[in-house]
Amino acid sequence: MSPRLVDTLALAVLVPVLVVLWLPRLRRRDSWRATVTPLASIIGSGFLVVGPILADVAGQAAAVAMFGLCALAWLFGSAIRFNILHAEPLASSHRRVGLLRLDRAAGACLALAYFISVAYYLNLLGAFLLRGVGRVDPTLARAITTAILFGLAALGWRRGFRGVERLEIPAVSFKLAVIAGVLAALAGVWPAAPATHPLPPHGARPGWHELRVLLGCVILVQGFETSRFLGASYPAALRVRSMRWAQLLSTVIYVAFIVLLLPHVPPGHGVGMEETEIIDIVGRLSMSLGPLLVLAAIASQLSAAVADLGGAGGLLAELSPQMTPPRAYLAVAVVATALTWSANVFGIIAIASRAFAVYYALQCVLAAALARDLPLRRAAYAAGAALAVMVVLFGLPAG
Repeated sequence: MSPRLVDTLALAVLVPVLVVLWLPRLRRRDSWRATVTPLASIIGSGFLVVGPILADVAGQAAAVAMFGLCALAWLFGSAIRFNILHAEPLASSHRRVGLLRLDRAAGACLALAYFISVAYYLNLLGAFLLRGVGRVDPTLARAITTAILFGLAALGWRRGFRGVERLEIPAVSFKLAVIAGVLAALAGVWPAAPATHPLPPHGARPGWHELRVLLGCVILVQGFETSRFLGASYPAALRVRSMRWAQLLSTVIYVAFIVLLLPHVPPGHGVGMEETEIIDIVGRLSMSLGPLLVLAAIASQLSAAVADLGGAGGLLAELSPQMTPPRAYLAVAVVATALTWSANVFGIIAIASRAFAVYYALQCVLAAALARDLPLRRAAYAAGAALAVMVVLFGLPAG
């Protein structure tokens, strides 16, 4: 397929998908709005780096590895959904105080992770913005990050979560439309692609190292837990249902992307790659795919940061009665700005990765304790806790 036909195919899919996602009837539905926040966080920076990383460590089995990561994320999500239905009611009844303390301890770990992830997403956004105009300027990128952080905090202060959500929905809609266009283009060239960059059957780093990198990749499909902290806006049943839809849709997108991208990833691209290298890989196929992916990357980081900002606001308000959501948004902006200017955000994201895994472990422990009359669920959640502990102890940073 010629580059011009690839461009045409991408736009032919992108435009109608964007039109559908922008329909007022869809945008006003609570079921879609509640799905957008976890979906925005799941499809964040992971979408940009997961293909080359899995190609490097899993070779031709990269799609299977991606499905395995999504299955593990589903197990963690199942525990959180169970706790939404069974742990949240305990807060108002003051029963089983030990379990409530466990939930609060998990929330404290997650708060640390959210501070870092918001800074990480917006630093990536700044990098992609400058990449789009051909500039590399760390100071300017930090200034852009700071401006966006306090712009979001001001929006949250004045309008609350609904105001922040209004920005998130169009960003996610545009991101999904671009992803649909890119997937269509990759599918169009896929029949002729398998011989482009043949990969080894088991990856370049077989064995224990490969497993440790895969454990570290769990962070790339993180974000579904944001539904847990939207209780002020949506009822429990809707949050449970929308989290399921977000995880299912993201699984389809991630696995399809890996299958279609794999033939175009040169050997050696993987762990240690720059986040923006995916643009070069896809941009070789046509003139439009590189710029489209830049736009999708910007929308991905913005929507993921907004989703985690909303989750952090709800979490901090839950942990401290004095911390109202507007104050929580400002607190996240201040801490994330401090991280942006004084620390290597891309280095300390490894700390956030482990903090997320600790949160999942504690949520699985809580779910297992509450599922004492459901032996199969209890065993599954206990296994989830053990796997999360393995991520904490042995996972290597993804990217």
